[in-house]
Amino acid sequence: MANTLNIPQSPPVDIKTGNWAPEWLQWIQSPSFLSIQTGNALGPSSGGTGTTGTPPSGSILVGNGTTYSISTSLPVAALPAFGGDATSSAGSATLTFATVNSTPGAYGSGTTVSTFTVNGKGLITAVANANITGSPGAFTAVGGFGCNSKTAQTSAAVGAAIAGSAGVVYTGTEQGLINSLLSLVNQLRAALVANGITV
Repeated sequence: MANTLNIPQSPPVDIKTGNWAPEWLQWIQSPSFLSIQTGNALGPSSGGTGTTGTPPSGSILVGNGTTYSISTSLPVAALPAFGGDATSSAGSATLTFATVNSTPGAYGSGTTVSTFTVNGKGLITAVANANITGSPGAFTAVGGFGCNSKTAQTSAAVGAAIAGSAGVVYTGTEQGLINSLLSLVNQLRAALVANGITV
């Protein structure tokens, strides 16, 4: 331990009177010493941090009531309140999103589709159901097609026509168009059936 005299920072003698300066007289009557333990960290009561560790880059000193600890984040109790679309109370790490839609739930069905309103932040602010218009029951299955005024054929007949063994023989281009149309009709039929529409 190193003891250092904590002497007044002024001349000991008053040059006008030639007597001891008042602050020196007071110190002589009751001298004070500043004691420093050079091997230990300077405590908070003496203006130090109470720690000998070197703070890493980006870290902070967090007081615990007696000394300080090195941390890379604020303790939850020290967090401020946050506002905006997500809010929290001071001293809490729980964020609560603001309610932007007062009617949460499931939407859409076999006869309705969902409609949405989206704000500039990507939040859905309104949602509703809209009825599907039209008459789904009016759809009818198509069993065959013709091309360029030639006789319409069912899909089975088309297969036979490709082999050249029955029905009207189409050119390669015509047959390609028919095959594409049949594929689209089959896809449409499958989609309707999947949505409960009998075709």
